[in-house]
Amino acid sequence: MVTISEAIKEVLTESNRVVSAEEVIRIINQRYPNKWKESAIYAHLYGCSINNPPAYTQHPSLPKFLFDHGKRKYELYNPEKHGKWNKGYPMGEKPTEELAEEIETEEKVSFGLERDLEEYLSRNLNHLEEGLKLYSVEGLSGRQYNTDVGRIDLLALDKEGNFVVIELKAGLATDRVVGQVLGYMRYIRKNVAKGKDVRGLIVADDFDERLKYAVGEIPKLKLRKYLVKFEFQDIET
Repeated sequence: MVTISEAIKEVLTESNRVVSAEEVIRIINQRYPNKWKESAIYAHLYGCSINNPPAYTQHPSLPKFLFDHGKRKYELYNPEKHGKWNKGYPMGEKPTEELAEEIETEEKVSFGLERDLEEYLSRNLNHLEEGLKLYSVEGLSGRQYNTDVGRIDLLALDKEGNFVVIELKAGLATDRVVGQVLGYMRYIRKNVAKGKDVRGLIVADDFDERLKYAVGEIPKLKLRKYLVKFEFQDIET
């Protein structure tokens, strides 16, 4: 059975040029009508790009055979043409992890906390809500789920099989996050949910008053506060 990755590679091989995501999807839908959702094809284009660093953590199992030219334009990766890449970075450049160790800023610390929170919750969603589990389809994870309007931190299913869009914020969440989450919810409802209910959950250390008032008027959107507990242990030397 043909996979999405194989279908994409087939289109790019035949085209032998830079092709837009829209053209790839159109051709695949002509050859394999109603076989895959557009969102799944978009996610594979994102996850199969050799020069996309997040693809290596978000979609590690996908083959890396595409070169992303930006603005949703792709072609088959050719090392002689595009150079050699290491986990999304040009060969010889430092990956983000090494830079983060050298540049200690508040933004980096905040990102690290948010990433750790995302890692923990992706494995322990039942701690957030009983019966909650990470969404998965066609080998793609609901962690950092790619959409036309941005990447969802965690896309989950509740015990009834309905969708839950989870947005994580390290520190104080402001009212700006409301529009972001509502956009994600609308996208999932329109393109993924297939009639299932969709609701949102904002998880943060704290929330400003304007955010609380805004969410109070949106029944499908809730707030959850996380608490950090530190534990220490002796190390033998």
